[in-house]
Amino acid sequence: MNAVILDLDGTLVETAHVHNIAWEISLKEMGINIPDNLDSLMGMRTIEIARLIGGEKWKELFDRKNRNYEELFFQLAKPTPCSNELINNLTSKGVKIAVVTSSLMKSAQLSFKLLNFYPEVLVTGDQVNKGKPDPEPIIKALNIMMVTPEHTIGIGDTLQDIIAYTKAGLKEKYLIKNNNLKIKIDEVGKYGGRIIDTLCELISRI
Repeated sequence: MNAVILDLDGTLVETAHVHNIAWEISLKEMGINIPDNLDSLMGMRTIEIARLIGGEKWKELFDRKNRNYEELFFQLAKPTPCSNELINNLTSKGVKIAVVTSSLMKSAQLSFKLLNFYPEVLVTGDQVNKGKPDPEPIIKALNIMMVTPEHTIGIGDTLQDIIAYTKAGLKEKYLIKNNNLKIKIDEVGKYGGRIIDTLCELISRI
């Protein structure tokens, strides 16, 4: 194992619920019904979700959601258990680390400030043409690190992460259980993902 690719929201920082709340507030402000499948859309880029559920008002929804998220972030977000410990462990072993997130660069910077960690390799949702579950952002990170997918581990908290890792050729993939998102366990297994409770479990494994 030469490298690890980490998702950000819900993986390194507990922000999945912050995103959910920001979406719900924004939809209510605009008088749009909250879709039943909102949880399943988490992990996709904000702009793609806005287009899917905002109809002709997607641009206003996109702007509102980003604004509400920024206002809620420092009230509600916190590092996930063992996120800093895992990063320090990987760094001490000389393992390359990339963070690949569907979030915008501006949102990602909020999380890094909270973590006091700034990755050498970062791919955000506004740096690619297609976001997860498309493998484009994962492949971009692999190319920047100059590593092969066979020797890279992928870690995330949504099915979108696991699908993207699989399509990019990663063999070892971990999904962190997230009580704020409803994920079908059998779907994770179908893509070869292994389910863990927290990042703490990985410190002794990788």
